[in-house]
This record gives sequence, structure tokens and C-alpha cells, in this order.
Amino acid sequence: MLRTFKQKLLFLFLNSLGYFFLYLPHFLRLNFAKGIAFILYILDSKRKFDLLNNLDFAYNNSLPKEKKQEILKTNYLNLVYNSIHFFMLAVSSKKRVLDNINIDKPEIITKLLQNKEKIIFVTAHFGNWEYTTPAFTCTFNHTITAVARMTPSALVNSYLTKIRERFDITILDKKGAMSGLIRALKQIGIIGIVTDQNPADNEGLLVKFFGKNVRHTPIASLLALKYDAKIVHFIAEYSKDYKKINIKIFPPLEFKKTDNLQDDIQELTQMQSNILEQIIRENPKEWLWFHKKFKNQYPEIYKY
Repeated sequence: MLRTFKQKLLFLFLNSLGYFFLYLPHFLRLNFAKGIAFILYILDSKRKFDLLNNLDFAYNNSLPKEKKQEILKTNYLNLVYNSIHFFMLAVSSKKRVLDNINIDKPEIITKLLQNKEKIIFVTAHFGNWEYTTPAFTCTFNHTITAVARMTPSALVNSYLTKIRERFDITILDKKGAMSGLIRALKQIGIIGIVTDQNPADNEGLLVKFFGKNVRHTPIASLLALKYDAKIVHFIAEYSKDYKKINIKIFPPLEFKKTDNLQDDIQELTQMQSNILEQIIRENPKEWLWFHKKFKNQYPEIYKY
């Protein structure tokens, strides 16, 4: 009973925040986000340390200081503005979701749907990644099952899942998600996976990323090969004025299967890592550099 009351109270408060930000003029909302981001930039020394070390390591100390500061400040701004957008998403209509986005090359998805292809929708912590799934379902009117990492708090998880499952989306806990992904791929034909995190040794394959050895999840590769599904990268980034979220849809990965499943999984996973690197290099400030992406093989760079 107490937990139910706390949940209702939390949802009421957060939905009130959502309506507040939703009807706040854009310039005030953005300036508010910039103010919070600046405070974090000043106070949050640990994340700042990790981000700058990631940049120095990935780019072999070749980025000028001004560029690194631009990436750092944009990462804080995106982190704050993503949170604001999430509160807004809780109380937004489908029309408002569609008004917030621009989609590049939607015909890629339309053609795959018309051909009844199975789709593995791959995204990364880039721009406003939380908007990728609602942007997909609202645009193409097709349900999707996606994977999300849960927090230690059941109360917080209930809120996050409630919002993430709006607009015909089903969310699976990252732990033990494989059976649910297989079922969804067979039944509805479309699943979504965030693939840029740093998995454990037993969950990831070693691939090259910025010329370094990193672990990358092979789930998309394994499912694509086993169930003849198309891997499509779906990336969200902010417009310069933060008024729109631009969705980039990449063509399905072209890949020829061989008789060696392990080699195929390795090569297909490397292809995904290459595309992620290409996306980041084209617009590095939009990727979430706070992640300890290189920790698995190079833990020493995060010693604070």
C-alpha cells in the first residue's frame, strides 16, 4: 500500500514536471538546461575526468583543447536536455512526438516493412537516444520490443518502463533479455538494441574501435544470422538550435553468410563497431563520452 502511494506521488510529481517543460517556451527550456549543464560542468569532476581521458585515448591526444571542451559541454547539455525531454515524453501526444522529429530516408524502413523483413534496430547513446523508439513506432505505426538496463530502484524502474513503453513499445530488462528478443523477432519482426556500452568479458566480442580493442555485444549479429534479420542503424541527434531531433536511418548492413558461424558473428559485429565509429567521428560531440567504453581492456585510463 505504501509503495503504491509512493509510486503515485512520484508519477504525479514527474508528470507535473513534464507538463511544465512541455509548455515552457523553447528558449527558456533550453537556457534552463544550459544553466544546469554549466553547474554540472563545474562540479562533476569525475565524469569530466572520464570523458577527457576517453577523448585523449580514442583520438591519440590529437584533439585540440577547444574541441574537447566543446564536446564536454555538449555532453552535459545533452544529458540534461535528454532528461527534460524524457519528462515531456511522459505527457506528450503522438502528434507532438512527430512534430519534434525529422526523419532522414524513411523509405529504408518502409521498404523493409513492405517486404515483411525482420528488423534489428540498432542505436547508441547518441544525441537523444530515448527518442529513437517512439520516433520509430509513431512514424511507421509498428510496434517494437527493445532492451533497457534497469536501475537498482524498483520505483524508478516502474517510472522509466512506463514512459518507455508508451506508443506501442515493449521494454525488456537487459538481464535475461535473449528469450524475449527471440520471441519478439519471431512474432512482431522488429527489436531494438543499444549496442555501444561496455559489456563484460562473457557478454562481448573483442573488436576494433578507434583502433583500440574493445568489447562489443554480438547479440544483433547472432540474431540477424540465425533469423535472417536486417540490421539497421537508427541514430538520433539534436539540431543546432535543439528545436528538433534529427533521426538518421542507415541502409541495412550488407553481409554474406559463410559456413563458419563464429567468423560471421565476429565480422558482422566488427561492421557494427565500424559504423558506430564512423557516426561518432562525423559528430563526436553528440556521443555520450561519459561511458567507460575502453575499461574492459584498458582500465588504467580511468584511474582517478
